[in-house]
Amino acid sequence: KAGAKSDGIAGFRLSGLNSPWIPLTEAVRDFLEAKKLPETLRVWVNTYLGETWEETGEGVADEGIADRREEYEGCPEGVVLITAGVDVQDDRIECEIVGWGRDEESWSLDYRTIYGDPSGPAVWGDLEAYLNTPWHHPRGVELPVRAACIDTGGHHTSAVYSFVKPREGRRVFAIKGVGGEGRALVGRPSKNNIGKVRLFPVGVDTAKELIYARLKIGEPGPGYCHFPAHYDDEYFRQLTAEQIVTRFSKGYRKREWKKIRARNEALDCRVYALAAYALLNANINQIANRIAMKREAVEPKPELVSPARRIRRAKQQNWVNGWR
Repeated sequence: KAGAKSDGIAGFRLSGLNSPWIPLTEAVRDFLEAKKLPETLRVWVNTYLGETWEETGEGVADEGIADRREEYEGCPEGVVLITAGVDVQDDRIECEIVGWGRDEESWSLDYRTIYGDPSGPAVWGDLEAYLNTPWHHPRGVELPVRAACIDTGGHHTSAVYSFVKPREGRRVFAIKGVGGEGRALVGRPSKNNIGKVRLFPVGVDTAKELIYARLKIGEPGPGYCHFPAHYDDEYFRQLTAEQIVTRFSKGYRKREWKKIRARNEALDCRVYALAAYALLNANINQIANRIAMKREAVEPKPELVSPARRIRRAKQQNWVNGWR
């Protein structure tokens, strides 16, 4: 308020719509690009309009996501890049393979549980074979798993380090989840660990907010998440096993992620697959354009035929001439 007491520091909020330096056409263009994804729209609302972003809801209903299951197997046409997220439990390894397409539309390609003792070599050998299996694309090419993130926060940290160390060059990354609002999706790695591997901190709250925002997208397109028909209901219960709870501590509002179900491995695996995608720092639309150009290059071009030649050809290929 203008008449309020001041401590000498004034703050103002002004919408970019009032700026004489940014043409309205440029603002509209930026908005049309930003609205493709919830996270980019939030930045535009905060920075350009100078308004507070209001989240729509605190969780996601598993039934609504399960109802969107689709009939596809293997690698759909829209996928141009593949990553994996791996969660290590006491008696098994959980892994999700995620395909990414234009504007970060995603397809869950497979979710697998590899049973075995993570302190022994057998289960890691199975994971190695699984991650090394390429995916056959409808365009006739084989797409490999380009990057994988494996969580080190369980009881088998040393085993994870041992697996990751010789495979870092193949983009198999060791990660550690870090909670808290406003953290980077993936931070700078550190080698200050017993395995001397690059250990990447992953802002799990940031990742979950991004994933949940995309799960709320109702139509295929930018950011939309696809799931195959053969996934059971338990997968979707795990994927939506957490929700944001708002608490007030010493007068400050604090948002925390809390489990509402016992198992959340599917959500963790999706977080790690997203982190692997972020670590690649890939321009997904550029990759999609290159693949589209390659497809056009190999597809036969239609023959250009003049009208006069088309008439002559039709006469030659009529029923009588064909019967002869």
